[in-house]
Amino acid sequence: MDDNISKGLFGLNRKEVENYIYSMRSNYESELKRQNTELLAMKAENAKLNERLNELMNTKNDVDLAKSNISEVLIRAEQQAKTIIEDAKNQALEERQEIEELIEVEKEKLEDAKNELATLKNRAKVLISKFSDDLSNLQE
Repeated sequence: MDDNISKGLFGLNRKEVENYIYSMRSNYESELKRQNTELLAMKAENAKLNERLNELMNTKNDVDLAKSNISEVLIRAEQQAKTIIEDAKNQALEERQEIEELIEVEKEKLEDAKNELATLKNRAKVLISKFSDDLSNLQE
């Protein structure tokens, strides 16, 4: 209670009590208005922050989706690269095997040609020897 309220014959001064109550009510109402205004401002700021949070969450989701897509693309690219390299290795091995087979065939042909040449040399020697003998016989 306020110390400024005077006491009268029948208790407290009624006018001073009413003024005190009016003052208290006025103070209470102004404080309530100030708190309501502050609450509204906080609610408005909270709404802005929630909106910003939603925007950031959407951006995060977009970034996560982009990361996921990039990861999938990189994985597929790596798999394709491995497949291409493996195919190239297999093709190189097949071509090498074909070339080695061709080399073997050509070696066999060369060997056959050498043998045929040796056979022809021997025949030529035999013929030369025979002609030489025939010439010798003819001259005698």
